[in-house]
Amino acid sequence: MASTGFVSSTWIALDADQSPWRAWIMGGIETQPQTVADLAQAADLAPGAEILVAGLPGTPGAAVPEKPARLKPLRGNQQGLHATATLTQKAPLGVLEAAALRIDAFLSLNPDWDGVLCLPGRTTHWVQVSAEEVVSFQSFATLQLLEGFLGGSLGGSPVALPDPATLRKMAEDVISRPERMALRLAEAQTGLKLGALTNEIALGQMWGACLGAELAAARPYWLGQNLALIAPTGLEAPYHTAIERLGLPVLRTDEARLTRLGFERAWARKEG
Repeated sequence: MASTGFVSSTWIALDADQSPWRAWIMGGIETQPQTVADLAQAADLAPGAEILVAGLPGTPGAAVPEKPARLKPLRGNQQGLHATATLTQKAPLGVLEAAALRIDAFLSLNPDWDGVLCLPGRTTHWVQVSAEEVVSFQSFATLQLLEGFLGGSLGGSPVALPDPATLRKMAEDVISRPERMALRLAEAQTGLKLGALTNEIALGQMWGACLGAELAAARPYWLGQNLALIAPTGLEAPYHTAIERLGLPVLRTDEARLTRLGFERAWARKEG
């Protein structure tokens, strides 16, 4: 990366764990994240600035149990590129990429907090935390499943919001009988095709079916635990609606601010 007029304190935080990718220009006044397609486009935001990327495929990490605050960024395969370390788990097999940043930021603001964090995304993670350490986690491909049923429209082209009442009812149905998920998805898909259901109702049924199955599988994590939700804007409402139906008190957070704080904390741990 060729040097330009940017001061050395300027750097780029790149969240490649989201779709689409998000990038912040760091080191100066706080800015809103910008959408980028790839690493080259992120670099163009501040030519010559170093980049810290989370979610770079193949980045090594530490096995849980581990404290996210101990993770130091690693040098990338090109000059000026750094990658945040991951947290890995063998059984069930999983990896926390940018989620590790958000967890670190949350725990820095809530140092005595023990319980479970739910971090929705293209892969959603349910993470058990104790004594500022990630103890274990489970991961779910719920959003990817929904995208498949809706032709990739979720998270891409604007879609109608799911009907909350329908989502709650369907989630309750499938939590009690997770084996009904595929049946309920097919019913909603057919109803949408035949025009028997509005987009909002069909989406509520699909979201409810998928989240009901996820919540049933994650029951050992949330049952009787403190629970916090760290969700991007588009995913917070569906997850909160389904979790609320369980009667669980849930702490809601600002995911974008936690992500930015996580990058700042990781950058401070970076070795020159």
